[in-house]
Amino acid sequence: MSAELWKKVKHLVGIPEDGDYAEYDEPVALSMPPQLEPLPEEPVLPRTGRRQRFERSNGNHLNNIIGLNSALSQSEMLIVEPKSFEDALEIVESLRSRKAVIVNLSSLEPESAQRLIDFVAGATHALDGHQERVGDGIFLFSPSNVVISSPGAEPWVNQDAKDLFWPVNAK
Repeated sequence: MSAELWKKVKHLVGIPEDGDYAEYDEPVALSMPPQLEPLPEEPVLPRTGRRQRFERSNGNHLNNIIGLNSALSQSEMLIVEPKSFEDALEIVESLRSRKAVIVNLSSLEPESAQRLIDFVAGATHALDGHQERVGDGIFLFSPSNVVISSPGAEPWVNQDAKDLFWPVNAK
């Protein structure tokens, strides 16, 4: 009885019986793949640009193609003078729309201005954009498609590193 029980357990688990291996012991004759005939050689044309290859193959002319650089060459810049910290969302949305923004903080309290600049600078960094201090309380933020270059510009951080942009306690 235990042999039959053992046989049922092996069957449930999926272990094949000894007789199931008989078919694997026989050698299998390998068939050879059919011989392939070589393709006729075609002349190889020298590599050229995609446009020339297309014209050569189809005979069509591509006179209506506009280069991508000329289509994207127009940029827009906004000048914003925020009245409160809530205006930071408008600045970030402009950056997300790939527009450069000049921010004039003259009408904000220093603490609110610092918060706004920190927020917009973080968003600019997250969007792989660029930022530059233009003057006292005036900053330029640009998206990744606009590069700011200013030779001889001073870094934002003061020597004391107490404040990133201007002394908050200055009156």
